[in-house]
Amino acid sequence: MISIKNTLAIFALAAFSGTSLFADEKTDWQPIDNPGKIVPAKGEYAVLISAGTQKNPEWNALADKLVKRYSGTKIVWEKNIAGTLADLQKTRARYVAVVAQPEEIDRVLVAEIHRLSRAIDPDFFGDAIFGIITGGNAEAATRMAKAGKPLVMTRGFGTTNFDQQRFRTSFFLTDWGPNEYIETNDYVSSEKANIPAGTEAIDLFAERWEKIQPHYVLTSSHATEFNLEMPFSKGLIASAGDKFYRFNTAQMGAFTRRMGDPAALEKTAKELNLKTLPQSENPKVWIAAGNCLFGDAFRTKNSMVVAAITAANVKQFVGYTVPSWFGEGGWGTHGTFFNNHQDTTVGQAWFFNNQEILLRLPEALRTVKVPLKASGLQGVNYGELQSLIVAAKLNPTQQILGRLHDRDVVAFYGNPLFRAQFDQTAKSVQPWKYELFENGNARKILVTGTQKMQRKGKFCFWFPCVADTSKNIVATLIGADKKVEHVPAERIDFTKNFVMLRDVELAPDDVLEILYTEK
Repeated sequence: MISIKNTLAIFALAAFSGTSLFADEKTDWQPIDNPGKIVPAKGEYAVLISAGTQKNPEWNALADKLVKRYSGTKIVWEKNIAGTLADLQKTRARYVAVVAQPEEIDRVLVAEIHRLSRAIDPDFFGDAIFGIITGGNAEAATRMAKAGKPLVMTRGFGTTNFDQQRFRTSFFLTDWGPNEYIETNDYVSSEKANIPAGTEAIDLFAERWEKIQPHYVLTSSHATEFNLEMPFSKGLIASAGDKFYRFNTAQMGAFTRRMGDPAALEKTAKELNLKTLPQSENPKVWIAAGNCLFGDAFRTKNSMVVAAITAANVKQFVGYTVPSWFGEGGWGTHGTFFNNHQDTTVGQAWFFNNQEILLRLPEALRTVKVPLKASGLQGVNYGELQSLIVAAKLNPTQQILGRLHDRDVVAFYGNPLFRAQFDQTAKSVQPWKYELFENGNARKILVTGTQKMQRKGKFCFWFPCVADTSKNIVATLIGADKKVEHVPAERIDFTKNFVMLRDVELAPDDVLEILYTEK
């Protein structure tokens, strides 16, 4: 991060004198087409793989494909992924794919990835977007790794409320009251309805899952590494053998007795003649915003997250590896994805939400290691968390405890360069829309509000190419009345990879202008 306090007056003079802040302005500003499509420069994409997984020909072939596709670098770790830091610093990677078999992935690995992402450069911010690429087998992982064309999401699904006007078709079981649901057809939301008598919530969930074939899945209800409950415990889906099995309310006890034992669970499923969740082979993203433990692969291909990748073609997934109670890591990612600009990806939303958590933590706690255990469902000791806060001479408030808890425990699975976007013809779209312009090495971002209302929040932008941090960055609000207001330096965070502006407020017809220089 660099300070721009001394540049505001300079910019004000330049703006009103007709001179440019940037020296090279021989031509007019030209629009950059499709700025959300990022092609990494040579070396900007790194692929991390363990020495053990490298010995597996199919998994190693996947790593090599990614290296070739993005002109990247393969880095092999022996004992701990943290040992790749020196090589990552040499490459100055901006995107990192961690190719790992499920047996290697647990909450400790996820925490190490978070810490590694912040250690490449000297500042405390994340320096690259890290995504874990895995699956029940190498074929599923290879399918996950493919980027291809952006996924335009027109169908939504979940166990909690979301902005349904983003989707032509959608369905969610509410978590407001038992046996309730709401659905959308042709962007029009229905009134809240009750599940018909005699129908289990899990069966309606399965029926709509097959009918809708969702692109976006948002969940928030009781869960573990091996199951997802319907709201108010009205049935569940459980993972075993690359499948999701359906347990109705009366059968949930049978699942509980065999939780974590895939062989016993599959045997029970056959004995009870359980149905599986219907096939949904279309690509999708899944944010387990409020679920405990769902993002922890628990070192087994029989975990929920690995089953989602393998059986449901989930291209990107965000979820907690420990119990979720504070929720900022999960819900914050969902909120950033929905409420930032039109080219925000799931990986970027996860990244930027992590930066906001860091910013809101007291400085003394930004680099403190939280001890985590790979075994056991809990994984974290809250007494130890409180002790860390007290040792930093701080009061362990709920906000501080929650952000320290959430900082390193939310996993992101998928290729960092995969793009899933909302349908821009929907009735409700992201509240801010941006355009990017170039003039030599200078860049200009123009942000306008797309909703007929005033909005206040953070604006985040991941640079398509590396920015020159030796040059100034300036952000200006230009009101509908042409009044110019400079964004204070303390509300701007700027690195070679991104700019993030906090507490931006745009009324209709207001414009936010950001000027920076590319290397």
